[in-house]
Amino acid sequence: MTITIHRGTHQIGGCITEIKSNHARIIIDMGEELPSSVPKTKIEIEGVTTSEADCNGVFITHYHGDHVGLYGEILSDVPVFMGELAKKIFLKLKTRCRDKNIASIERFTTFRQAQRIEIGDMVITPLRVDHSAFDAYMFLIECNGKKILHTGDFRTHGFTGKAALPTLENWVKNVDVLITEGTMLSRNDDAVITERELQQQARKLLKENKYVFVMCSSTNIDRIAALHKAMPPMGKYFLCDDYQKKVLDTVSQYAKSPLYKFEKVHTYGANLLEKMRKQGFCMLVRSDSSRPYFKPIIEKFPDSLFVYSMWKGYLDGATKIEAISTMVPSDYVYLHTSGHATREAIRKVCETVRPKTIIPIHGVMPEAFKDLGVDGEVKVLDDGERFVI
Repeated sequence: MTITIHRGTHQIGGCITEIKSNHARIIIDMGEELPSSVPKTKIEIEGVTTSEADCNGVFITHYHGDHVGLYGEILSDVPVFMGELAKKIFLKLKTRCRDKNIASIERFTTFRQAQRIEIGDMVITPLRVDHSAFDAYMFLIECNGKKILHTGDFRTHGFTGKAALPTLENWVKNVDVLITEGTMLSRNDDAVITERELQQQARKLLKENKYVFVMCSSTNIDRIAALHKAMPPMGKYFLCDDYQKKVLDTVSQYAKSPLYKFEKVHTYGANLLEKMRKQGFCMLVRSDSSRPYFKPIIEKFPDSLFVYSMWKGYLDGATKIEAISTMVPSDYVYLHTSGHATREAIRKVCETVRPKTIIPIHGVMPEAFKDLGVDGEVKVLDDGERFVI
């Protein structure tokens, strides 16, 4: 088999990985580059985005834009595979954005946990992982006695993160090549808290403050679940807009765990203002990028607490997003934890699957893998470089 990282060997986001055998060719993720990527590079892949279709399938690890954002560039004759619930959430998001490629999302083929997908001489097995995107997956690729594990984005400090290592021990074990994210290797992960610890901190804030606005991603379902479960048992409202309610209703309908049953959620309406003032609330808000919706509501409660629950990089510096930063007051409270694997989590995954070769992606310090103290040769590739196993 031949592995080609078309993009993502030395950057976070925009990842595209190709795996080719004698009788099959697949792509894992078609990511759009993050706003901080300057200059942006246009990707054209023969048989995938240009010329006649010559690809058996594009497999999407999860619905974040830096992993699926270029789905509209994929040739219509190339099948796209995505998790069943992930597709439903992605459709809600893109419908709200009035995306012109909605029809192509509707054609995505879906899969479920541990469903073996046979393509030519390959067998691809999706394995569910914990991430800040719901219904995210690793992929195990088997072909002619060889094994490749592509982790996508993952973490072990989320609500379901403890299942990662047992899943790998049961389904994967020894691999020839591990292609893994290394986002946090360039960041200080000493202060990374678990999603449950975040929930406990949220419970304290909601108890001490009558009016609370929380800015978080509309598709970070675990974060919203943490806030929802942190609500006092009676009294306060848990509020959001109509789009967010549709996303949460979709998750409640298909997710099995009671953690994701959002029975306390109400859609905001002006008719609720007096009750909100009397009983208190926690309201999910987002940036008003096109038209003011949340800001006028926030202004009605000048004595409220504003909680920022996203990556701090969006607020300043080269990665600043103006629409987000202008919404966040100077006296905000920061309550967040990463969607990516810590250094220790990456090390334990390496120890569990015991790879002969480790290929870093989705990080700006791929050489740092050599300092993890794990067995297996670290192969730092350049974008477009081929690796043969």
